Amino acid sequence: MDMSGTKTNTKTGPKRLKKLVQPQEVIVWYVLPAIRRVLTNTLINEHHMPQTEIAKKFRLTEPAISQYKDKEGKKNTRGNKVTFEPEVMTEILESARRIAEEDSYAPREVQRILKFIDNGKFLCKFHRQYGITHENCKICMDDEI
Repeated sequence: MDMSGTKTNTKTGPKRLKKLVQPQEVIVWYVLPAIRRVLTNTLINEHHMPQTEIAKKFRLTEPAISQYKDKEGKKNTRGNKVTFEPEVMTEILESARRIAEEDSYAPREVQRILKFIDNGKFLCKFHRQYGITHENCKICMDDEI
């Protein structure tokens, strides 16, 4: 059980979506896996990168990477709950290109995407969708924090 009182399953995330209070919780449980999913599938399908190499670049295990791979007929791919705006997808695809061409490394690119999501105020959309927010919530856009 986490600090918000939500029972968590480390494989699937929080049992109840609307118990996430902080935007960072939404990032960890939903946005980060979705970024990894898009990057993984793009690197495999468009850049023909083997799963073993992707695992090394992300500093994850091969089984962890396989959780993000789209599988025929399966809807349980990790990170499939988030749909990104076209602007965010453009950044993710650019990051995949940079990783494939070794212009950058995966952790740096993931961080760059997360900053883009935060700076572009896309985080607010995800926080409203998956977190507890009141009608006039502006926590994601509060420049005084």
